[in-house]
Parts: sequence; C-alpha cells; structure tokens
Amino acid sequence: MSELRGVVAGMDCANCVAKVRKSLENTPGIEDVKLNLVSTKLIVEYNSEHTSEKDIIKIIKKAGYGFDSSYEQKSFFNLKHNKNLIFFIVGAVFLVSALIIDSLNVQHYHPLFYIPVIVVGGIPVYKKAFNSLRARTFDIDLLMVLAIIGAMIIGHWEEAAEIIVLFTLAELLEAFSMDKARQSIRSLMDLTPPTATRLLKGKKHEIVPLEDLVVGDRVSVKPGGKIPIDGKIDWGNSNVDQSPITGESLPVVKVVGDQVFSGSINLDGYIIIRVTKMPQESTVARIRQLIEDAEQQKSRRELFIQKFAKYYTPIMVSVALLVFLVPGIFLNIPIDTEILRYWLYQSLVILVISCPCALVLSTPITVVTAITRASKRGVLIKGGKFLEAISDVDTVVMDKTGTLSTGKLRAYKVEALEGYSEQEIIEIAYGLEYHSEHKIAQAIIDLGEKNNSRLLGYKDIKILPGMGIKGTRKGTNYYLGNEALVDKVLTLESCDLDCEESESIVSYVLTDEKVIAHIHMSDELRSETKMSIDALKSMGITNIVMLTGDNEEVASKIADELGIDYRAELLPEEKMQYVKEVKAKGQSIAMIGDGINDAPALALSDVGIAMGAAGTAIAIETSDIVLSSDNLFSLPYLFKLSKETKRTIRVNIFLSLFIKLSFFVLLFLSVSIVAIGSFFGDSLLWLAVLIGDLGASLIVIINAMTVGRKKYKPINKLPSN
Repeated sequence: MSELRGVVAGMDCANCVAKVRKSLENTPGIEDVKLNLVSTKLIVEYNSEHTSEKDIIKIIKKAGYGFDSSYEQKSFFNLKHNKNLIFFIVGAVFLVSALIIDSLNVQHYHPLFYIPVIVVGGIPVYKKAFNSLRARTFDIDLLMVLAIIGAMIIGHWEEAAEIIVLFTLAELLEAFSMDKARQSIRSLMDLTPPTATRLLKGKKHEIVPLEDLVVGDRVSVKPGGKIPIDGKIDWGNSNVDQSPITGESLPVVKVVGDQVFSGSINLDGYIIIRVTKMPQESTVARIRQLIEDAEQQKSRRELFIQKFAKYYTPIMVSVALLVFLVPGIFLNIPIDTEILRYWLYQSLVILVISCPCALVLSTPITVVTAITRASKRGVLIKGGKFLEAISDVDTVVMDKTGTLSTGKLRAYKVEALEGYSEQEIIEIAYGLEYHSEHKIAQAIIDLGEKNNSRLLGYKDIKILPGMGIKGTRKGTNYYLGNEALVDKVLTLESCDLDCEESESIVSYVLTDEKVIAHIHMSDELRSETKMSIDALKSMGITNIVMLTGDNEEVASKIADELGIDYRAELLPEEKMQYVKEVKAKGQSIAMIGDGINDAPALALSDVGIAMGAAGTAIAIETSDIVLSSDNLFSLPYLFKLSKETKRTIRVNIFLSLFIKLSFFVLLFLSVSIVAIGSFFGDSLLWLAVLIGDLGASLIVIINAMTVGRKKYKPINKLPSN
C-alpha cells in the first residue's frame, strides 16, 4: 500500500472537501482518503498497481483545486497563490467603471459593457461550477452560474455583473475566515524554531534542522531563545515561560532534571537540554495534530446542518423551477413574453436566496474559533461534539490525587516520642529516605532540606517492599514505614500507634524496640481548587462528586472543605461503576482525572477531561478534552466557552434562516402587492446576493469570531441564595 501526503489549495467550505473526496473515492485503486478542511492536509492510501501519484494529483486538479506536497501554507493575500483575489479585483474595477459610465448617461452606452465584469470576475465561479458539473455535484457555484445566465437572457446585464462580483466577494470572505482558522494552527508551528544548536564532543556545536535531532542529543538554548524540542535540562537553570503551551501566566523555574517543552521561552539562563522526544512527537506537534483532528469530530448541530444543506439546495432549485414553469408557462397560454420574463426573474431571485453559505458556515467557523482560542488558554478540545457536550453536562465527577490535589505529599507535622526531639527525628528520617524515590520519601526529603537537617550516614540500607525502609547507624537499626512494618518489627503491646490526627497519611519511625515518632503527611489541594468549584456551582453545576481511593477520613475532610459530595476507598473499576450508575439515571456526566488510573472512567463518561497533557501522552489518548496547563480554573472557563459557543451557533443559525426567510417574504410581497413590487422594481436579484448571501455570511463570520474573546474573571464567592 502506497501513501500520498500534501495539502489541497483552494478549499474554503465543506462542499469543497466533499467534492475532492468524492472525486478521489470514485477512482479505482484508492483505498482511503483523509482530508481536513482547516489544515487542508490530505492523506491518500492507494494501490500503486492501479493508480499513481500523478493520477491522484490530476484528479485533484480536475476537481478545480491545487496540490502541494509541502505543508507550507501560503498567505490569503499572496496574489501569486490566490488568483481568485486578482479576478475579484479586476471584476470589481470593471463593474465600478461600467456603473459610473451608466450613471453619466454617456451616449452610445451599451449594457454589453458589463460583459468584461461577467467574463473576468466570474472565472473562479465558472471553473468551480464546471468541475461540479463534471463531478455530478449540484452546489452553490452551479446555482450562481444559472442565475447569471438567466439574468443575461432577460436582459439584466447590470445585475448579472453585480451578482458575480458580490458572490465572488462572499466566496473570498469564506476563504479568508478559513485562512484565519488555519493561521491559528500555523502559529503553533511558529512556536518552535526551524533549527537547533546541537552539542558535539569536545565542546563543539553545530546548527542543524529540527528534524535531524534524535533522542539523546544535547542542544543548547541561550537566554531569550525558544526551546526547540521536548527534553530534560542536562545543565544549567533558568526561568522558563511555558504560556504558549500550557497557558500559565507566570514563568516556571527549571533546574537540572526538569522537563521542558518545545515552544517554551528560555528567559534568563543558558541551559543544555537532553532530547527525550522526536520532533514529530513533541508537545507542539501533538497539540497541532489534536487541533487538526478536532475539525473532523463534528458536533450534532454541524452534522445536521451539513445533511440539511445537502437536501436543501436541490429542493430550492426545484422550487425556483416551479415558480418559473407554473405561472410563466403552464398558466400563461398563449405565452406572453413579458410575463415569462417576469416569472423567470422571480425564480432567479429564489435561486440566489437559496444559497446556503451562511447556514453552512454558522457552525464550523464558530467551533474552530472556539477550539483554537481554547488551545491558547491551555485547553485542548478534540472536536466540536465534545465542546457541545460540555454545555449539556449536569454532573461532574473528579479524581482527587493529581486533579483536586497537586499529587505531591507534604510532611506537615512530626510527633516525636520517647524523649527524641523533632529535629532528631527529622535527621533520622531524612537520612533513611534520602536513598528512596517513593512519594513519601520525597516529602520527607523536602522536610529535611527545608529544616537544613544533617544528612546522616547509614549502613545496610534496605528497601522493604510494601512496608518501608531500614538502615543501621551506630549499632542501632532504624525503620521508617507504615503499620505493616510496625507489626513486623514490634509486638502489638509495645506499639504506640495512637496519632493526634486520623485524616492524614502517617509514617512511623521506629527502632527494634519501640516507635519513636509519627510523621504526618497530606496531599495538598491545588491553590485554585476551591475557587474553581465555587465558579462551577455559580454556573448551575451543583452535582459535583469527588471519587478517590483514599480512606474515608481523608476524603471526608477534603469534601467538607470544598462543599462537594464524595465516594472514598474506590478502585479504578469502582470509579467506572459509579459513572455507569450516574449515566443509567439519564444524567450527562463529565469525568476529570489524570488520564492514567482514571482511564476506564474517563472513557465511559460523556466527556472525559484529563489533567496535564504536556507531560502525559496517555492523557491525550484517553480523554476528549485536556487541561494542559494543569490548572483547574480552566474547567469553569471550558464550561463558559461551551455555553457561549452553543449560544453563538444558535444565533448564527437563526440569523442565516431569518435573512433567507425575510427575502422570501419580500419576494412574495413584491409579487402580491403592486406598490411594493413597483418600489423594488427589478432590483431584488442583486439585493439577494448583497444581503442574502454576502451580508448573511459576513454577519455569521463576525459573530463566530467573537467566541472566546472575552476574558473570564475568577469568581471568589457564590451569590447569596
């Protein structure tokens, strides 16, 4: 099986995608076609025994579109690559000139002066219409050509010229709006420089293209430079601005061993990075791919509108034909030329009004705008259907560790026993755990470093799996671990396990004879957790439940602090079972977790939301939405954006249909009421294009572009009941 990859030039709506896809899929030897409207990326799998690359490219060009094997996107205003813009400018100049001559009542003026406008300005439309005819696809371009031909037949040269210029402008407007959406994706690629400084042995270095880097290479980044690739700091330290990737507003201090992401900005230190991911697997590449794939995941409304438009256009053509045939021919025997001309004109108006461009644009432009704006805030949405689903959620369930909490333990209290001081206990524990990489060990190491404790040396350090750690110092065996370790080392009568607090994680420090201390640790809540949950409640989402594997006491304390419900001591499959129970009640549920232990529940929920895509590949794979900034306040932003997007789509659909309906009413009145008909005269045709097509498309696009533009202010407290 062979594969062709590249970009298709000239696509600006769903009809374009359908036309190219249909042309390719009907070709023998082509097995699979993947074509993305936003990125214009094309992937064709084909059998080289039946077809070739040249044949495939010929088919694309025959359909009226260009093909380029490189992924470099050209600017909309690049006249060399956007010839439609040239045809529009030429047509518009000819039209203005013809209208001026017409208005001056120049002698020997002839309506055929509008022909250059119709011929030159309409070239892009004629090409598309011809290719639609060859592909046996009935679309808006064919409608417009029929309307132009009809206008010329009945002698409306001026309106034919105005139709072609205004319609070409509407098409360019669509293309420009799609280009804006593509720019947001292209800006992701601009986050990473095209080259990197690779270090060689002997303190040498070389500038290499990014794609030449491999895992294990070392690259240097100067202060102020962009980090080109995902990796870990091998040497140096610096403040790093990760906002382009995670949306974090403040720089993060990075030291040796810390992970850094491609697209981040090295602010003030010289650092050397060890490459840990290939360029095509980097965070920026994954995010870019995610946004491109998101366009394929249509929302329910988008799918409905596309299906509606598919049948709507042929129906309206049939209506226009009936309007001409029934009164103009069948009810006009013998046929009167003026009556025939009149009803042909009305049918042409219906053809122009029926253009579904604004309706088809109403959803995809809004969704793409929302998804790209969200990505800049560190919220990665895998498709319009998930963005839409969020607004319908009435139950939110959350994992605790790594979601509501930081996932990092903090030792906050030491109970020293048997005559030992707190400082002595910290030194004993610090020296033991210095040799371990467990989460509990890291909490005790942090405590020791915070207290500037001595690092005591031990002999015979031994990890006791599932229990703790043991070491010998000056002939005394010291242990640090859980209750199972205490039971193993000491008799129950000699144990002192009574703690002042029951809702914390406790490690016991002991010798061969007795317990000498309790060290209390807790999993810290994120600083924004309480405020985020309050914000969700203020938006009407009151059924919020914490699902955790922690014990009842720990869960109860956190749930009370946050004012939410909880389920404690749950295994991953029990979390999934809870999601099943909620869905069985007919409720729409969103699950927020870390994307690893919570994968079953994330997959089963109506919307799975994972924390921290920048560092966890599985988070992208198992969830529908990813909060890459690891900031819970992205959650209320997501709900607000979803509701705003849904509202904007509804407004756009209403405006599109209302404008069409208004013109149909106007057409009916002009036919029925002589006074109104004489007021408009024969000017409805170009007005239909100006307002019904161009105007409606412009309104829809401008409204769509406002989604997500407003800043979302944190809510500190709930409104009083």
